[in-house]
Amino acid sequence: MSESLPVLMDVDTGGDDALALLLAMASPLLDVRGITCVAGNCSLEKVVRNTLALLDAIGAGTTPVAAGMDRPMVAPGLPAPALHGSDGMGDLGLPAPRRKTVEAHAVEFLRKSLSEASEPMTLICLAPLTNISMLLRMYPRIGEKIRRLYVMGGTYAAPGNTTAAAEFNVRYDPEAAAVVLQSGLPVTLYPLDPFIQVGYTREEARALSRAEGAGARIAGGIGLHYCRFFGADFSLIGDAGTVAAVIDPEGATVERRSMHVELAGGATRGATVFDRRIAMQREDEADGWATLDVITGVDAARYRRLMATALGAEGALAD
Repeated sequence: MSESLPVLMDVDTGGDDALALLLAMASPLLDVRGITCVAGNCSLEKVVRNTLALLDAIGAGTTPVAAGMDRPMVAPGLPAPALHGSDGMGDLGLPAPRRKTVEAHAVEFLRKSLSEASEPMTLICLAPLTNISMLLRMYPRIGEKIRRLYVMGGTYAAPGNTTAAAEFNVRYDPEAAAVVLQSGLPVTLYPLDPFIQVGYTREEARALSRAEGAGARIAGGIGLHYCRFFGADFSLIGDAGTVAAVIDPEGATVERRSMHVELAGGATRGATVFDRRIAMQREDEADGWATLDVITGVDAARYRRLMATALGAEGALAD
């Protein structure tokens, strides 16, 4: 990527989304034109607060932030995962934000931003897809202004993390996921398979937490929180891996596959079903299947270093 790529980000901040925002805001290869918030990892109110407080803490510029949908399209939402802490972001104790959201609803903000852009834009979607699905339903022609959607969600071959079959973002609002992933728009899916491959050791997280830059310190604090919660010596960078794949796509292994979001199942509701049979690649999307690009693996060392370098703390890595 030779120059900054204009992007819009949709988040439910959340410790893992916070790591993704830290990387996106620090990378000279991305130009974050706006951030939209949606309920998921925590309530919409907490998502907005965490996003604004994070931007304050790193001294970010005047990137607009818009509040969006506070519940799924159809069914009730899921309880906030305990792993993110009581504030949804690792209980870091960041000060109350000084900046405020824009007045427009996130869906309207996205419509306006895309409509006024001189060229189609890239969307990085790291949360339940409620905002994005509402955008596509309300303004069906807006897809012409979307260059590509990078979506963190679903599973390819890995088990689910919310149910045995389903990943959290998709399971939180399966109908929204079906609308977006089966829309026919260009989609690159970053599922749990690569999500669980990239992280830092406890000692690396501790070194990050002592680094000079605010972004590195926050990333280290989030990593240490997850190490404590899971009683582990390793903490994932989570959604930041999706951002890394946008910045450095050569570090990702991509397969083009047909997929379907399961809506009707009991134990399987929210599952992303991929047709991995070599002879059965489907191009007919009329029956609820869609063909998209799925990242099945990443160069973990490459993405670990990419993030640490962007945060000015490459020296925190052990290797």
